[in-house]
Amino acid sequence: MKQDKKLNVAIVGGGPGCRAVMDMIFSDKSKELRMKLIGVADINPNTVGYCYAQERGIYTTKDYHDLYKFENLNMIIELTGRDDVANKISQTKPDHVRLMDHVAARLFWDIFQIEEQRIAERRRTEDALRQDGRFLQSVFDAIQDGMTVLDCEFNIIRVNAWTEKMYACHMPLVGKKCYETYQKRESPCPGCPSLCTLQTGEAHGEIVPYPSEEDTTQWFDLSAFPLKNPDGRVVGIIEHMKDITERKQAEEVLQESERELKRRHNELQAISRVFLRVTKEYNLNGMCRVLQDMMEDFYPGFDAWMFLLTPDRDGFYFPRAEKGGNRATCYDRAERIIKKLKLEDALLRFLTAEKMKSTCSGTKNGDCPAIIEDLADGFRTWMAVPIKVEDRCHGLYMLASSSLAIEVEDDLIFVETLIRQISGVIRYQISKEVREEAFRKQLTGPDKFMGIVGRSRPMQEIYRLIQSVADSKSTVLITGESGTGKELVARAIHAAGKYKETPFIVADCSSFVPTLVHSEIFGHEKGAFTGALSQRRGRLERAQGGILFLDEVADLPLETQVLLLRFLQERSFERVGGDRPVEVNVRVIAATNKDIEKEMRAGRLREDFYYRLNVMTTELPALRERITDVPLLANHFLRTYCLIEGKDITGFDSETMKSMMEYDWPGNVRELENSVARSVVLASGSRIAVEDLPEKMRILLGQGMQKEYALEKNERNLIVSVMRECNWNKHEAARLLNISRGTLYSKLKKHNIQR
Repeated sequence: MKQDKKLNVAIVGGGPGCRAVMDMIFSDKSKELRMKLIGVADINPNTVGYCYAQERGIYTTKDYHDLYKFENLNMIIELTGRDDVANKISQTKPDHVRLMDHVAARLFWDIFQIEEQRIAERRRTEDALRQDGRFLQSVFDAIQDGMTVLDCEFNIIRVNAWTEKMYACHMPLVGKKCYETYQKRESPCPGCPSLCTLQTGEAHGEIVPYPSEEDTTQWFDLSAFPLKNPDGRVVGIIEHMKDITERKQAEEVLQESERELKRRHNELQAISRVFLRVTKEYNLNGMCRVLQDMMEDFYPGFDAWMFLLTPDRDGFYFPRAEKGGNRATCYDRAERIIKKLKLEDALLRFLTAEKMKSTCSGTKNGDCPAIIEDLADGFRTWMAVPIKVEDRCHGLYMLASSSLAIEVEDDLIFVETLIRQISGVIRYQISKEVREEAFRKQLTGPDKFMGIVGRSRPMQEIYRLIQSVADSKSTVLITGESGTGKELVARAIHAAGKYKETPFIVADCSSFVPTLVHSEIFGHEKGAFTGALSQRRGRLERAQGGILFLDEVADLPLETQVLLLRFLQERSFERVGGDRPVEVNVRVIAATNKDIEKEMRAGRLREDFYYRLNVMTTELPALRERITDVPLLANHFLRTYCLIEGKDITGFDSETMKSMMEYDWPGNVRELENSVARSVVLASGSRIAVEDLPEKMRILLGQGMQKEYALEKNERNLIVSVMRECNWNKHEAARLLNISRGTLYSKLKKHNIQR
């Protein structure tokens, strides 16, 4: 029954070949062929075969995909003659449907004609049929691809002229094994299309190299089609071999282009990421870390050097490594190599006086400056890129490897692009750090102490107190008006002695939410209150081994004062919601701007808590009590905010400084700092003028009201402040005020100033 079942066939391509195949199927011999035509597809409905099918009542369509809807379809014969159509049909057809392309169909038609003649003549013997092989050979020879007919033992029965030419050195081919001749193997390849066709009885195809996987010079699209007897048994194989070497080479070129494009895309993304990260760094060491991490990813085995020029381009600037850094920076390597080779002067002259190419590398012999080659002496591979801004050189970046020998010309483009993108940031950062370094050097000397500015007698006493209590474990209470620098003094105590390497934790008592103040200081256990999803350490516990600074301690609730008093007595506490004591070794420094006596009388500060804090007490003087420090402080803040704002302001004019000395400074040092910061932003000249000062300050000084009254009032305040500062030593006060003792006596009498 299976042998009598007809093969349902559809044709794609309605040209003359379609008409011929249809005639073959509709002939009287169709009973022997057992084929049934069920559909024809062509995009042109006017073709001969398409119209013929319509006349015969055969299903026709413009889209060959419509043929797939026939569930009983067994085979598609592709007669368009187009490889792309055959490939698409092969990829989209149902798995159970076979495909016969135009070459096989042509051969099939020829074989059918021969078979038809044999049946018609009946008397011809097999020898006569072989004589007609000349016609089949001419068909084979006309095909401009390789054609081979094999038996089931892979013996070559027939080849066309193209195949004979291709394998001329192996002639004669007939009678040999195809795998021995074509692939130089002792057995068929596991994925050989002919082997698969022999096993499955279906057509198969594969792209294979020639002559072998190890020596690929050509590529072929190898297809195998089964030859079956009337009973459906495979009795032979037709191999179709199409040379696709040019297509394969074009694909490889395209793939290489895609890989290069992807690489460039990745490089651009990397440059963008590095640029964003570099701009977020606040110093050159941070930029160095970003560059070093990226270069280690892109160029493993390479070391980086960066030679930076000072802002005036009169020397090299090598940033010092960050504290705790565990690897050499590109600046360290650069400094070591030019000092080792004694090339500082030569490299400086080259970078400032000569024009360097955008890039150079160790693979371009004789194409790089001698000084660059001297720096790279001993390295197998290297590349160098100048750090330029507006065609002016500000340094040099180099990558080198002593072990790797690779071509780096393509990489130079990437490195040059990267350095060009960040050169402006590097130049700005050099200028900023050089200015900051000069500024830091100014922060040492008799007028400064641990970041605190002032040389007045009250401040000298504060400095001595800081030094005396720095190593003590005792609690310190710092009092003084707002803005006098209480936290600055607390940090100076931390930094001046044995505590400098320990934590310094700040608790701003005035900013705590009342319901959470205990949790902020002592921490809490999981589930202690709504929202306590996990255990949390408080500021007291985080200060373990160091200092807890309680700023504005008088603002703490009374119940919190009780808990802190217990801690100061027992050196242990319990977290909120906990029942086990936590012991810590913490020194407490407290500060307040409140009147202690007044707070205790009002019941807002527990007396026992105050006396526990008041082991060592210091009261910071108001700025009006150390008015001689105003010029020092003003110039200190001027340099600071000029760095921040990028301005070059040399100082204050005499009238401005006179006004600042006459002002009462109710907000103390904080008000002075804010006033200078504002003046730096508003100043348009090289010096701060009176009109750059805050309006409120100018009004109080009489700049917008009765000036005589303001001057008279502030003269009295100035004399009182200086007298207090000098402990009422009239000789010292007259010297500081730059007036004679007689003038001082008359002014004391005029303003009724008494001790």
